[in-house]
Amino acid sequence: MGYMKLCNIKAIDRRHNMMNLVAVLNKTISQFQIHFKIVKRESGGWHPFLYDIKMDICQFFKNRRRFFISNLIYSFMMPFTNVNHTCPYLVGSEMALLNWTPNEEKVIDKFPVDHGQYGMQTTWYVNKVAALRINGSVLFFK
Repeated sequence: MGYMKLCNIKAIDRRHNMMNLVAVLNKTISQFQIHFKIVKRESGGWHPFLYDIKMDICQFFKNRRRFFISNLIYSFMMPFTNVNHTCPYLVGSEMALLNWTPNEEKVIDKFPVDHGQYGMQTTWYVNKVAALRINGSVLFFK
């Protein structure tokens, strides 16, 4: 896929963090998929919660409305990323997510969940080969 030019999480305050990711592609990508699972932390570890979706990014950007849940999740990140078009992604391109922090109120408005710890586990595939894993979690509390 390429290399990570930037990968950091910065504490904003005791409850919020900001994420910055920039990947530089070392080859042109014409097949691009993401497998993501939403999980919840309960006794015994992480357990599946709501969604387990593998989607084709090239098809997603051709018609985002066709992918309701993926489009909803993307809408939380859209103002902070330059990944906004269909394939191909050209060699030397930077794919970035900058100054992003989860907006708890917007997430809970769309996904009314109980308080607790939730995570998203992602595997990114380039030409059907796993190229990157990004996992993260948030803690919703009263």
